[in-house]
Amino acid sequence: MKSLEFLKPTLATTLAIVLTSLLSVGPAQAGYTVTLQQVGPDVVATGSGAIGLHGLTFYHSSSANPAIMPFSSKFLVRGASIYTGPASSSVDSYFVPQSGPTGFGSGSATYASSGSGDMVGIFEGFIYGDPLRLLTVPRGYVSGTALSDMATYSGKTLATLGVTPGTYVWTWGTGANQNFTLKVLTAILPATNITNISTRASVETGQGVAIAGFIITGTDPKQVVIRGLGPTLTNSKVTGVLADPTLRLFDGSGTPISSNNDWKNTQQAAIQATGLAPSFDVESAILITLQPGNYTAILSGNSGSTGVGLVELYDIVGGGLSVLANVSTRGVVGTNQNVLIAGFITNGSSQVVVRGLGPTLTQYGVSGALADPVVTLVDQNGNVVRSNNNWKDTQQAAISATGKAPPNDLEAAIVATVAPGNYTAILSGNGGGIGIGLVEVYKL
Repeated sequence: MKSLEFLKPTLATTLAIVLTSLLSVGPAQAGYTVTLQQVGPDVVATGSGAIGLHGLTFYHSSSANPAIMPFSSKFLVRGASIYTGPASSSVDSYFVPQSGPTGFGSGSATYASSGSGDMVGIFEGFIYGDPLRLLTVPRGYVSGTALSDMATYSGKTLATLGVTPGTYVWTWGTGANQNFTLKVLTAILPATNITNISTRASVETGQGVAIAGFIITGTDPKQVVIRGLGPTLTNSKVTGVLADPTLRLFDGSGTPISSNNDWKNTQQAAIQATGLAPSFDVESAILITLQPGNYTAILSGNSGSTGVGLVELYDIVGGGLSVLANVSTRGVVGTNQNVLIAGFITNGSSQVVVRGLGPTLTQYGVSGALADPVVTLVDQNGNVVRSNNNWKDTQQAAISATGKAPPNDLEAAIVATVAPGNYTAILSGNGGGIGIGLVEVYKL
């Protein structure tokens, strides 16, 4: 397991709401919206929505990079533009027949430090004195399809970018999704982090234990609480729970650094002081300060017991010069209540990649791997954000651009921009398949 690339920490016990209702989401009707805001030391642009191409005329196909140009007064290129998404994206551009703002500040062109998701952009202005209005979308984009993206301007502020706060709208009709909106917000958000993760799985013995890997990046130590729950799940109507969970924590070299069976046996006062004490004495918890690096928490049953369990990781302080970067959880994927469920909480808009792996695990000596994984990302209201079976079927270019494409075509992946809140990634088998699978969440 330590040879795999681990993902970032995620949610806690709000997972149960997801299994009770998986509601599908239709295409957005309000068009495409990009929000530009100060997030910690950086300016971050996050975009989401859908675009209606009806009424537009195809211009050409080309390549685009994430960038912002609040206003240019040059004769060659005069006007304003914003492009959000990964660098060197293959795009299609369309003529926009109606006008919008030709500026949203005084700054000149600035390229983003990084970007991910779907490349989307708008330009309104003049080229060599002739008016030109262009809408840019991913190459081969299907009108009305959901899009999401992100671009980060590291070490910048709205002032240094020369952007004026406000709402700017470009339209090309009155129908569904025939608009592009830029919202420049004045509120300053703390640096975006994933602050809590949890994974619910059917905990068995041998290779069937639940294995949660996570990475702490940065330069400072980080204090975390890791919990192993079982009886608590009965409060969420889960049956067949793990009666007596046991936790073991390993560093990146595979060396054991902490363990716990019943949480009151060690660190009782310190764990109670965090407000994260488990509800049942037989459940497990570890409070520990960790240096940046890779770690693995293994949830098993005491004396070889089995059942549905929950492994959780909490960032006690949050922020600082170290963050929880990635999380991955390996476990037995069954059906119904026994699918693998990974939850995470983000404190700001984030671009994430969610992967569901199975065949790849055979390279690491895992037998009985899930043959055809399906991954579904669900928000805290039970709405499906995205779902995928074979990763190349949807978002192939966007996923490849993140460098997180699954090794096997039958494996699943999703890239999405998510607002602050709780999210759940569900790993199941296509057609009710079962086996050992790996669900991963990456914060880009």
